[in-house]
Amino acid sequence: LFASQIIPQYFDHNKFSSFARQLNFYGFRKMQSKPIRNADFNVDTAKHVTFYNEKFKRGRCDLLVEIQRTTRGGGASHTTNEDQVRQITDLKKQVATLQTKV
Repeated sequence: LFASQIIPQYFDHNKFSSFARQLNFYGFRKMQSKPIRNADFNVDTAKHVTFYNEKFKRGRCDLLVEIQRTTRGGGASHTTNEDQVRQITDLKKQVATLQTKV
């Protein structure tokens, strides 16, 4: 139903695998949805697939600008430039500390 009716409304195809690939480009990851107990197993929802992105939250439209497509492997980057600068600064301090010990 989803692949044959919903996907073609937004994409030029009706292939779920291509849709899932697009989600991966935007940093969405498939969530494991196995029931913890056998009694929780539901035949009607057993084949449902759930995707997750920490920046995609109900009522948080401000986070949507942080979801960006990437063409490199590994999905959208979760590291911001500020984080990278902070990591570089920390590494430089560690190098300086180690050089004084040598």
